[in-house]
Amino acid sequence: MTTVTDKRQHYDTISKTCLTANVAYLFLHIFYLILFIIARVDILTYIDAAVIVIYLLFFWLLQKKKYYIYALCCGNLFFAFISVTTIMLGFNTGFHLYLIGLCVVSFFTSYFSKVKRISNSMIWVGLSVAIYLTLYFVTKFNAPYYTIEPWLEITLFTTHAIVVFVFVAGYMAVFVKYALSLERRILSESRTDELTQIGNRYSLYDYFDSEPDKSTKVLALFDIDDFKNINDRYGHVTGDFVLQRVAKIATDELKDGFVCRYGGEEFVVVLDDTLGDVLSRLEAFRQRIEEESFDFQEAKMHITVTIGAAKHVQGIELEKWVDLADDRMYIGKNSGKNRVVF
Repeated sequence: MTTVTDKRQHYDTISKTCLTANVAYLFLHIFYLILFIIARVDILTYIDAAVIVIYLLFFWLLQKKKYYIYALCCGNLFFAFISVTTIMLGFNTGFHLYLIGLCVVSFFTSYFSKVKRISNSMIWVGLSVAIYLTLYFVTKFNAPYYTIEPWLEITLFTTHAIVVFVFVAGYMAVFVKYALSLERRILSESRTDELTQIGNRYSLYDYFDSEPDKSTKVLALFDIDDFKNINDRYGHVTGDFVLQRVAKIATDELKDGFVCRYGGEEFVVVLDDTLGDVLSRLEAFRQRIEEESFDFQEAKMHITVTIGAAKHVQGIELEKWVDLADDRMYIGKNSGKNRVVF
């Protein structure tokens, strides 16, 4: 499910990337303008001045959050500028290297666009390849319009090689950072119970695997007594409220332990018996639930829980450990409910 936070992060990434890129492109063209003026390449001086004005206008597009239009205009402007400068100054100036960077940007743009179609990126890649080959063959059989000095050719090629490497690395860094943040969020959500916002049974597996020393641990399994009657009498919305309140009380009362919803109305708590008597802490939690008034809309309820607890046994698997606690819990169920069996 896409949340408001997800959308904000998505558009924040797009906004920052586009703004940073536009500033970088603007300064790059100011650098070109200085070089063209020094080298007295008059036609390109005028063209580059016009391009600078266009990039200044692009800030208006970004302010209006027209990111797709910006990317489209930027891409076409690059194609035009690369073509003109390569024909006028020659292939060895390295303007064509930008076409490689544009391939990366096309996929980046496609990923962040509303319509995520890889075919759109492939069109840009195809255009880049076509323009690259066209410029190569045009300059191969035709002399450049301007004959420039070696220092300018070397400066331009070196600049383009550096810029394209930074260009590609920068876009990929942004993409990887965004992807990693999504990965962390998805992992977190897959380990969180949506209703109660505490861990689910998969988080229990992670906890079990991450604990190097379990010798002092006690696992307690508890469920809400006669929970089905609550759903049948008051409805599932009320039942959800009860589950949420029980989860909140459990995390408050047993905050030094690990608490998760194991499934349905069952919860698991893992406590460390070196931090206090586990039986008395579980008994205090049971009493707190018994004394709590669960008031929701027209329903006023008092509920109880039955708890089964088992100390860790060396080498035991998690499922077997839970089964041990489950056996004790059902002993409590069969002997009157609302009790702790350890």
